[in-house]
Amino acid sequence: DALELEPPVLACLPHIMAPDGKKKLGKRDGAKSVTDYRTDGILPEAMLNFLASLGWNDGTEQEIFSKEELIEKFSLERVQRSGARFDEKRLLWMNGQWIRRLSLDDLYGRVEHYWPASAASADESYKKQVLALVQDRLKTLAELPMLSRYFFEEPTINEELITTNKPLRKLTGEQRRELLTTAHAALAQQYTWTPSAIQDTLNQLLETTGHKPGVLFSLIRIATTWAPFSPQLNDTLALLGKERTLARIEQYLGR
Repeated sequence: DALELEPPVLACLPHIMAPDGKKKLGKRDGAKSVTDYRTDGILPEAMLNFLASLGWNDGTEQEIFSKEELIEKFSLERVQRSGARFDEKRLLWMNGQWIRRLSLDDLYGRVEHYWPASAASADESYKKQVLALVQDRLKTLAELPMLSRYFFEEPTINEELITTNKPLRKLTGEQRRELLTTAHAALAQQYTWTPSAIQDTLNQLLETTGHKPGVLFSLIRIATTWAPFSPQLNDTLALLGKERTLARIEQYLGR
């Protein structure tokens, strides 16, 4: 008053509650520092968006807000009185949404320290192609090694990917080898190694073998990546290259 300035409006936001909603969030409930989340690959935009939405909404169905939108739309009238539950699954979902919003160049700059060690010698162009393929699957930047390692090094064989796959488990080992032998022969005759050309060959294989994508494509994916999931198969094979794709199928057949 002495300075003849309008005093600020002070308000308390609701407590952040543990995931079960029964008590305030604490270390025993998995609470971490902001720097830990940064190390885990959570984007600043996602963390800001998530924290702002704890106990507040703008009255619409919108969930993803930029900083500018939050500044424009925030009002104390929309802050709830009860505590807000800290749902880390929602944070991961929100982070994935923000990752997909980034341009490829922006994302590439942010994942510099998250590449697998085997990517160190790869050139920027190839790494950007890999990143473009896995961008839609990333929930955190820290998932990049798991989703991209087989593009830079020979994958480790994991038989559980076969034994835990219900459609593939129904086939005998000999049937799987016969199916892969047929796929290898068809791909070896593929002279135009592009995603669209590879997809045409894969579609033809579905017709000639009589198998569904869940069987044929899963088997080829496992033989070439030994990963539980990957980007679309034709895109994955195109980026791996013809020589490496055929060599990995041959390695599977020679086990």
